[in-house]
Amino acid sequence: MINGKKILVVGAGNAGRPAANLLKYLGNQVRVSDMQDYNSLPKKARKKIKKLEEKGVVFELGTHIFDSVLWADAIFISPNIPPQADIRKFIEKSKENKKIDLITTSHIGEILNSLLSLPLVGIGGTDGKTTTTNMINHLLEGKLETVTFSSLQDSLVIEGLVELVVSEKTSKKDLAIFELPHGTIRMADGLELCAGVLTNLTPDHMDEFQSYEEYINRNFSLSHLIAPQGVLLVNGDDPVIIQKTREINQECVYYGLGIPQCIEFEDEIYGPLPQDLNIRAENIKLNGLDGSSFTLVTTTLPSSICVHCKKLSCSCDNFTPKKIGPFKTDIQLKIPGSCNIENALAALGTGLVLGFDLEYLKEQIESFPGVKGRFEKIGQLNEVNIFMDAAHNPESMEKLLEGLSVPGRLIISLDNPDTLTTRDKSKIGGILDKKADVIISSAKNETTEEVDWTAVEEVISGAEAVESYGVEDVTTSILMALEISAPGDTILHLGPGVVNAYSNVKNDILKALDYYEDCNSQVVVIGGCGTVGSLLARVLKNNGADVTVSDLSPDTYLKDVFIKEGINMDLGGHSREVLEKAHTIVLTPGLFENQKVWDMITQNSNADIIGVEEVMAICKVDKPVIGITGTNGKTTTTQILKNILHKAGYLVPEHHMPIQGNTELIPALQARLKGDMAVVEIGTFGNLDEIKNSALNCEVDLGLVTNISRDHLKKDDDFDLYVQCKKEITEVADILILNADDPLVASFAHSQNPENIIFYGIENINTRTNTFSEGRECPQCEALLKYEKHYLGHLGKYKCICGFKKPPLDISGRQVTEESMVLRIKSEQALIKLKIEGIYNIYNALSAAAGAWAMGIKFEDIVAGIQDFSGVEGRFEKIGDHPPIIIDYAHNPAGVKAVIQRILSKKPDDSQLIVVNTISSESGSQGDGDIAKILNYADVVIPASYAAYKSSKYIHKEVVETRASAENIKKGTLGASKKQVQEALEKALELVKDKDIILIIGEGGVKYSKKILGELGI
Repeated sequence: MINGKKILVVGAGNAGRPAANLLKYLGNQVRVSDMQDYNSLPKKARKKIKKLEEKGVVFELGTHIFDSVLWADAIFISPNIPPQADIRKFIEKSKENKKIDLITTSHIGEILNSLLSLPLVGIGGTDGKTTTTNMINHLLEGKLETVTFSSLQDSLVIEGLVELVVSEKTSKKDLAIFELPHGTIRMADGLELCAGVLTNLTPDHMDEFQSYEEYINRNFSLSHLIAPQGVLLVNGDDPVIIQKTREINQECVYYGLGIPQCIEFEDEIYGPLPQDLNIRAENIKLNGLDGSSFTLVTTTLPSSICVHCKKLSCSCDNFTPKKIGPFKTDIQLKIPGSCNIENALAALGTGLVLGFDLEYLKEQIESFPGVKGRFEKIGQLNEVNIFMDAAHNPESMEKLLEGLSVPGRLIISLDNPDTLTTRDKSKIGGILDKKADVIISSAKNETTEEVDWTAVEEVISGAEAVESYGVEDVTTSILMALEISAPGDTILHLGPGVVNAYSNVKNDILKALDYYEDCNSQVVVIGGCGTVGSLLARVLKNNGADVTVSDLSPDTYLKDVFIKEGINMDLGGHSREVLEKAHTIVLTPGLFENQKVWDMITQNSNADIIGVEEVMAICKVDKPVIGITGTNGKTTTTQILKNILHKAGYLVPEHHMPIQGNTELIPALQARLKGDMAVVEIGTFGNLDEIKNSALNCEVDLGLVTNISRDHLKKDDDFDLYVQCKKEITEVADILILNADDPLVASFAHSQNPENIIFYGIENINTRTNTFSEGRECPQCEALLKYEKHYLGHLGKYKCICGFKKPPLDISGRQVTEESMVLRIKSEQALIKLKIEGIYNIYNALSAAAGAWAMGIKFEDIVAGIQDFSGVEGRFEKIGDHPPIIIDYAHNPAGVKAVIQRILSKKPDDSQLIVVNTISSESGSQGDGDIAKILNYADVVIPASYAAYKSSKYIHKEVVETRASAENIKKGTLGASKKQVQEALEKALELVKDKDIILIIGEGGVKYSKKILGELGI
């Protein structure tokens, strides 16, 4: 035994962790070194590392610390550490100057074997290991206290056996049964098996091996683990196994169906090789989904029982194997497929050679219910059976489907066949093509969680003749399968996700079943006329549900939308009849905690009650999404981009509500509405994780940042926090579209992949308009930036002594004026005259052009979409001609500057600018003060809101006060009431003369001005 040493374990993976655990248990000091850092390790590995740390094992992650080599008396190097790794070279060099013992996998296996003191059964091969392992356990657990390690138990054999030893539980067990996968089997060297099974050796995981021969030899090394008194059982129909057994001097028990197989790999054909079988199935009858029957026939078999001492673990030092059989009996299996007959033969053979009675084994095998994830029945819906199975390579799928008959159509749902291993997906498509009536292939790799559409293309290319579809994930695949199924059909989901992400895949299937059942019955959305409720109703309807919105409101401005989309309405109260018929009731977030609503529902309905989270979990985003954030210009940019997409022939989801709808759940639900591409605004009130969570819920692919200036700030030091909030989009989006003229926005490209960044901005400008120049500190060194040219506020051409400067532009505006520019995208350019004037609208047009280009829109459609755009309601909207009256939603200093700049560029010198200020800044008194100072560029200012009234002390021009502005009645973001706006607007109309311009700024002005003017008859 190894004891009292300082031991370095190189590698924190599936070999290193159990070695460290065992060596620590033996009384050694143990350090584990690995190049991967903690956070990049799989979650399961991290949990196991924490447990080992609690036992005193020290982990050095992220790099190999060479001093630990010099510290160590002995070193264990995990088999997966590459031969040319620097750490191996350093260890070899260190051995020249210091005695360092190398601990091998054989040492670990031998130590483990000596400490286990119980019989071991190991199952290896390519396919069928898990089912065979659990079959054997089912056979024997009625007589023995067994312990099992397999992918079904989510436990690696060596890790499990070591834990059995260190927890000192071996005395409580009679037998250990375990899988020996190709990766783990190297750590098993030194174990001694009383029985071993080799199921088959077809090519798989080939990207981990230099050749098929290496893969074969690795797996066939199980034969070296058989104890002198042990028995090796092998599949006698597998040509590779037959060839290998003929090369060794070792007695084997051959089992099979008597149908010699051929294996093809890289233009080489193996087999068929006929072999006399010791255990075989005769009179095979496959009963479709109801299992199979066959006659078990055996020759005389060797066993692991000693004739003399009659024990499984011989203790008489004179082992002579007891001969058993021949046997013959009829077997009825509950589980379908010829592959499970093979597995049953291996399990029955193992039970026999371990000395168990055939009648007992027959009773046990016939009661075997199957293994989770192996032709596991998930449910039945509308007389359609739904199963899933872990078959994931061509050979295992071929065996699973061989002889399988179903009453209706067989619809196969397939998760991405790749894991960390790349598989022949075209071949898989060809195999499924022969058996399936429909194939639905998912792009999501359930192991890495990456979406790979090329995998779908390869599967479908192989499935030439059969009806085939490509989808993003398992949930969508099952939903599609249910949509096209008919009573009597069978849906079978296949793929490696059933093993590597069993719970996730099963839950995805169950979610699809639940949702499909819900959607094909009556769904009632309580509060369905509200902002979130209306979107929930429309999302559910888009996903196939029969939806009714139920609301206390007697009417809704969305009535025409609901009628057009086929949504039923229960307005003016919650009808008992509607509630009684509901299968599912959806509550909006605002009603979820309302006990009165819950009482009303429970008194009138037995329906399931769900919320927005459940709806979003099932209703996936099924289109590219661009998320637009920033301080100003989000709404106009969004609308220009939508106009471009419409010009290009794409359908874009609209929320159809008289609000911005850029916070909380609105963008996430809007992205789930019907459409080809989604364009969503993502705003923030200056709270961390607000934008990140919204972008995640929207499943944003492209993130566009317009500009950043002070807004939603409570105090000076909140600006850095606000910038951080806006930067959160970079954590979610795959492609970033950034305003290069804004130094803060441009700095977001730092630490990002340059290939995923698109910069837009102004190249040169021809205007003498006041730019309201602002300085900015360098985002990198905090020195004051030097501006060569200001275009608008802090936007312009800049550089810093540290080297930070405006980046090169991918999309640019040249020869820019207030109303036109030459748009350049790469090598294409065109002169564009905008219907909406102002430098800030040039920026909005450029950002929309960049977004459209990133979404693959043609240049001519981009140009047409910009030129044809006539503006956004409430954004520099002219609502009167005599006198000219303009309303604008501007609500922060930068927005007000942009609007004032636009008006001053056109205002006649002999006219006055009269501003009605309805703003109450979200940045508090400082924001209101900054806005007031900008209004010194006006001739007359009329405060309408209380905040505007209080900050008017900063205005040196004429200020006309109203009585109503002295009332502090701010409500939410709405700074002024209708009364306050009306009184201020009436004052403006009294003062206005020919050629004068009235500008009304802020949310209150946009909301009330048109109505007030209508009431005044203007």
